[in-house]
Amino acid sequence: MSTTRKTPWLLMSLFILLMAAGSAAGTWYYFNNVERSEAAKVPEAPAMVNIAPLTVNLQSAQHEQRLLYAGFAISVGNKATQDFLQPYVPQLRSELFKLLGEQDSSQLMTSEGKTALAAKVLTLVRKPLTTPQPELSILDVLYTDFIVQ
Repeated sequence: MSTTRKTPWLLMSLFILLMAAGSAAGTWYYFNNVERSEAAKVPEAPAMVNIAPLTVNLQSAQHEQRLLYAGFAISVGNKATQDFLQPYVPQLRSELFKLLGEQDSSQLMTSEGKTALAAKVLTLVRKPLTTPQPELSILDVLYTDFIVQ
């Protein structure tokens, strides 16, 4: 009679131990995979094409001598675009000299003027540089230097 009474407790104890071990194993597996997936989701640093600062004479309504010193970084979506644009930086600088020289100094002093100029530069950078040209992923134009004097 004592053997039959111990058997249910022994089976229940064994079942509880198996459940605890399974729970511990599942928790360990979950946290190890969450750490790996979070490490895999870390975004890459954006690819940039830097354009050295340019100094240009500006137009002024009062016919004063004004200068603009501006540098840019082109944010691109992939390494292929970055590699494609790098040899064309001198061509981009030449086009930027022309564009920046047409700007009015009083407009560039305002935040709206700087935003409008960045949009113009973005349009300029997105123009085809060669024929045929592969599909480029140009995301944004950022100022790295900006002085109006």
